[in-house]
Amino acid sequence: LFLTDLLLTSPRLRFLDAQISAMLRWAKALHARDVPTLYAIKKMRQDLCRLVGDPTKKVVSPSGNIFYINDIGAAVAKDYANPLTRFAMSDFPEDRGGYMSEAQHGFKMLRNGPEGIVTPAVRVEGKIFFTQELLQQSDVSYFIPERFF
Repeated sequence: LFLTDLLLTSPRLRFLDAQISAMLRWAKALHARDVPTLYAIKKMRQDLCRLVGDPTKKVVSPSGNIFYINDIGAAVAKDYANPLTRFAMSDFPEDRGGYMSEAQHGFKMLRNGPEGIVTPAVRVEGKIFFTQELLQQSDVSYFIPERFF
């Protein structure tokens, strides 16, 4: 069930229920053992989300674009709570001379970061604003931000 769910929930592969059902029927026709039903897969996903929470939230930008974001704080908290990942984490920035090994080397990123790797959005009073998107200031003038901070 784990490997089946891993394949079917890959963020780069989106399967319809009809496609999943066809794959499961094909696996049964090949006499595979322990092939789950579509119902069992959906039930397991619901149970997992209920147990550990669903970190993904749907966000609609002011221009109507739909994005899905994860709660980074909750993900980091879970990483710190996991004894397998906790000891592999680096809490302090390092100056490696000619390159940065961590995104937390903040000052360099803020002042000299290339356009492609600066933060693409900022949240202000519960609203999310994105770079390269038309925004209106409180004085009714408009602008398109290239970066935040």
